[in-house]
Amino acid sequence: MNLTLLLGGAAMLICWGVWGIVVKLATKEIGMQALVWGQLGAIGLFPVYFLLFKEMLPLELKVSTIALSLVAGVLGVLGTMTFYVLLRAAPASVVVQLPALYPVVTVVLAYFFLHENLTPTRIAGVVCALAAIWLLTS
Repeated sequence: MNLTLLLGGAAMLICWGVWGIVVKLATKEIGMQALVWGQLGAIGLFPVYFLLFKEMLPLELKVSTIALSLVAGVLGVLGTMTFYVLLRAAPASVVVQLPALYPVVTVVLAYFFLHENLTPTRIAGVVCALAAIWLLTS
């Protein structure tokens, strides 16, 4: 396995795993304000993108690309807002599992809109993902 993928994947899993607990604790204390403070914290990291990913410069100023990026950002924040609402209503051990299903939606939409192949392996992956979430949340 690629070392970069292994280390990066481990770092991502640790960050998101710890994030699930921290956000539950914050939401219990201050409710939806945790979302606002979290977004401000993310904005504070913005300059780091340009230090780590110098290939992003100069910025692309194509209107259609910016529009798609803005829509992606809005959808991400709406998903996060919904996540925070659910965290107030259910245990973190259940809610944190639900976003793990988003690749299922992406695979299906990519098949219909991007004409990507829906191979037997991908179908099996979708079935396994659904089964895993069902097992983890029951």
